[in-house]
Amino acid sequence: MSERQRGVGRAGLGAAAVAAAAVLAAAGCGTGEQAQGTQGTQQREGPFMEVAESAMPAPQYEFSTAEGEPWAFGDVAENRLTLLYFGYTSCPDVCPTTMADIDAALQRMGGTAEKFDVVMVSTDPERDTGEQLRGWLDSFNPEFTGVRGPIDEVVAAAEAYGIPVEKPKRTDGDYQVSHGGRVAVLDGEGAAVGFFDEGTPPERMTDVLPGLAEERL
Repeated sequence: MSERQRGVGRAGLGAAAVAAAAVLAAAGCGTGEQAQGTQGTQQREGPFMEVAESAMPAPQYEFSTAEGEPWAFGDVAENRLTLLYFGYTSCPDVCPTTMADIDAALQRMGGTAEKFDVVMVSTDPERDTGEQLRGWLDSFNPEFTGVRGPIDEVVAAAEAYGIPVEKPKRTDGDYQVSHGGRVAVLDGEGAAVGFFDEGTPPERMTDVLPGLAEERL
């Protein structure tokens, strides 16, 4: 397995990024239709839904990082869990809030945060250039990984994890882009082991993540 992804070590600037992102609302923002259910669901603990081991394996797509390096879902670090989100940099509200909340949760965990990587896969790869994606993520935490790929494959990969997103589309002069409604937690093989609901506050993530790392790593 590749060790290209980096552990979260430096403090992020999530709060400032949320304020800055509020003025970037140049496109429509929406989620895909909610999934009817999650394959292999075991249990729900508040905003976290755990699924059976290997019930949702890593999709077989190879994308690239914002820096242009090859990246695949199955190549996540074996000795860490990965928090995966499908979003886009011009999102005016949910995407920047989600990144800020993830960063805040990791900062609350201290050294335990080193057991987690964070990846955002762009749902707007046409406009989210590598430079744009890298700069946007840096405003939350420089250790977050940005990933780009062909939009059809991005949509298929998200759906493989039970996270419906749609291709960007232009309607009546508007450019509509969707984002995922959940944050997936991947194991060292890229399989989804659980999901946080959209809008889960940092303290609720912190209630779950350390125990999940102890159980899964």
